[in-house]
Amino acid sequence: MVKRRGVPAAPLRGGGEWLLALASVICLVSPGWGQEGLRRVHVGDTMPEFSLTDARGTVFRYEHKQARVLGILILQAGQTHLQRLVTDLEVLVQKLRVETLPTRSPDAQRPSGPGAGAFDCIGVMSGSGTSEFLRSRDPDAGTALPIVADPNFAFWGKLGVIAAPTAIVVGADHKVRWIKAGFGYDFVAGFHSQLNEALGLGGSASATAHVQTLENTSVQSRRDRHIQLARVLAKKARWESALGELEKARALDPNAADVALELGEILCRTGKNEAALTTVAQVKAESAEDKAHVLLVSAWAKRQMGDLGAAESLLTRALEISPESPRILYELGKVHQAKGDAAKALACYRRALAEVFGDTEPPTSSQK
Repeated sequence: MVKRRGVPAAPLRGGGEWLLALASVICLVSPGWGQEGLRRVHVGDTMPEFSLTDARGTVFRYEHKQARVLGILILQAGQTHLQRLVTDLEVLVQKLRVETLPTRSPDAQRPSGPGAGAFDCIGVMSGSGTSEFLRSRDPDAGTALPIVADPNFAFWGKLGVIAAPTAIVVGADHKVRWIKAGFGYDFVAGFHSQLNEALGLGGSASATAHVQTLENTSVQSRRDRHIQLARVLAKKARWESALGELEKARALDPNAADVALELGEILCRTGKNEAALTTVAQVKAESAEDKAHVLLVSAWAKRQMGDLGAAESLLTRALEISPESPRILYELGKVHQAKGDAAKALACYRRALAEVFGDTEPPTSSQK
């Protein structure tokens, strides 16, 4: 810690915070610096090659020999609403991956422009909390938006980054097409529209950005964002926070069966059985899957309340609808186990495992 004139200086933890602080000051006092968001690379420049590593040790390489569109999200650990932003971006990238999948039908409306279906999108996380953030991520999320580590801001220095978040879109010709520094209402929408254009999905960037801005602020989009956050929180066993996100989703879409059923499951996990029963009883289940799911959550709550007879009856009805559901079979096994019938419990557990692992062989006489 260095002191000047009695004022303590900020500690230089992680070896890179000074760069962020310096860049922020320069951004404020230097005219024109905040327009694009990069000091060393500008729109129209060739994107330099680079390689970065994620938390699993997987290396992402950007090389000019590959003609692929590239989307980059430069992030800083510890920023306000970081998880919300990352979740929004994961949903966006996953949608784009689905939209650019190749099709077998020659008449199907699929993108056909240059670079369509060939793109990479990564997040680059910097700052002293990078390792902790990457360790806390849902392992499944990496398939949609892999996040690589730049804890000491080396990537910032390479490109001349002056703000986080910063979004960059690079065309298949390796030319930088678009740069956006600083989070705003159009940050995610603009990134989406520019990737669309680079991939040849049609529409001008300005028109698409307007449409995507409206989409991003729609009830459906906000509802889905709350559901995604709830799932992330639930995987970290942050049940109360997950419940809060699902309640927000339900307030936006009170008649959605999927929201109510997810909410019912979390309520069961937290032992709020009466609330779970009340929640799923309000579901207007139309599909067979939803009907079976309502019965499953109701049985789960009943078992935890000690009403084993009612739980077994509900699960028997659920199995009539969905006889191969490992979730229902597992819950039925829990009911038999609670009743002290070890043989029936084991039989249900084995059937559940057989459904999960694709074992179609009938149980032996010793397993019955």
